[in-house]
Amino acid sequence: MSIRITDSYMAAILLGDLNRGLGNLLEQQRMAGSMRRINSFADDPRAIGTIQRYNALIANNTDYLANVGRSRSIVDATDTALQGVSDTLAQVRELVLRESSALSSNQTAVVEVDNLMDRLLDILNTNVEGNYIFSGRQVFTPPFARSGNTVLYQGDSAEMLARTGPASTMAVNLAGDAFIGARSSSLGGRVDLAPRLQPATLLADMNLGQGWQRGAISINDGQGNLWQVDLSGAVTVGDVLAAVTAGTGGAVTASVNAEGTALAFTGMGPLTVGEIAGGGTAASLGINATAAGGHLVGRDVRPAADAGTPLADIAALDGKLPLGTVAVTWQGTTYSIDLAAAVTLADVQAAFAATVPGMEVAIRDSSLVITAGSTDVFLVANGDAADSATALGINGQGGPVRLFGMLEDLRAALERGDTAAIRGAANEISALEDMIQRLLMKTGGRQNSLDWAEDVLRQRDERLRSNLSLEQDIDVAKVAADLNRAETTYQASLLVASKLYQTNLMQYLR
Repeated sequence: MSIRITDSYMAAILLGDLNRGLGNLLEQQRMAGSMRRINSFADDPRAIGTIQRYNALIANNTDYLANVGRSRSIVDATDTALQGVSDTLAQVRELVLRESSALSSNQTAVVEVDNLMDRLLDILNTNVEGNYIFSGRQVFTPPFARSGNTVLYQGDSAEMLARTGPASTMAVNLAGDAFIGARSSSLGGRVDLAPRLQPATLLADMNLGQGWQRGAISINDGQGNLWQVDLSGAVTVGDVLAAVTAGTGGAVTASVNAEGTALAFTGMGPLTVGEIAGGGTAASLGINATAAGGHLVGRDVRPAADAGTPLADIAALDGKLPLGTVAVTWQGTTYSIDLAAAVTLADVQAAFAATVPGMEVAIRDSSLVITAGSTDVFLVANGDAADSATALGINGQGGPVRLFGMLEDLRAALERGDTAAIRGAANEISALEDMIQRLLMKTGGRQNSLDWAEDVLRQRDERLRSNLSLEQDIDVAKVAADLNRAETTYQASLLVASKLYQTNLMQYLR
């Protein structure tokens, strides 16, 4: 019994075979093109979760490697900086040995010490990508800054921790307080408290106490007049003002400028003030200059502040008197210092000494310097709306800075010519060198730890990527063979279909 197969049924079978062959071919081509076995969630839903976990672990591992790289930059920069400090201390030791033997001028050595302090400031204010490496967590604040002849630490003691693995962290920085010694804590002022020039100001007190050079000055005005004014008998600023006015017959008048910082001459411009016979009188008075107009203002020649300086004479305190309260936090206690009754800087000093046991205020280079009798860090802040701590320039954190403190002491000893004190600096230099060596060993250990952490992370990354590859990547040889087989199958299906559907007149008539 014969069975008739309809053309439509035959067509459906052939079309289904063609579609299946084409789908298989496209799937093999997609895997060959992406080199992955799974290209969508539908390919293997159960494997997708494993792949996502591996991708998350690889991303975390990549972050850890990036942390190690950044940490290495900080640690390497720290090591370089410490080497620089060590080299600088070696030069300081050489200077101390030379000066204690009196082989050169102490005044020349003072300049050398200043240069070495500047070099240490540059070294310890090193930054990596804009972040200061010795400031603790205050990475945007330079750790060390000058305040007159004193160097202050502006950072904190915090460590920066870097995560170098799934369950491991390590400190990568050295806070600047690692260079602190063990004598006292201090906070140097940041406001110039030099008093205004007054007619009664002694010329010997000008230029922050450096005085002036006696002699005569020359004055030229715009009408061609030339005067020589002898100031050798002057004692006060008022004497200079009177001598200039009298010596020029009133054609040029002398005064103190409105800010109270310098001498000012007024006459027919241009005005020129100069020296006579190579003297230095005009320069010491800050007036060796030329003004295009008829008003010449000299440079700042104010006297140094001292305990007797009235607060009302300090330009920096204009509009800020009377003072209010200052809050000092030290050794777990906060003290409130009332400065409302202070009239002179001595009153400010007395108020601190009476309120905070073991803390005193000194006046150095026309700034206030607070010194505490221990190495504990202390904090000075404004106690009320008067902002008195800010006005006096003493708001901030104080702490001992012995690295620079040693150089400050050495500089002072050189200026005094104190050979015993100069020789004594060698002991502290030895202690500092030992400390730097310990810090170098600590930094070297961190470099080794980072090397080990990087090796572990790279091995872990390799394992994770290998496992991920097993889950989602193709077997290249197998896919190549399957792709070739799929192409052959699809081409064969096309050939069969074309043979079965060859239609001509004779076949149709049959």
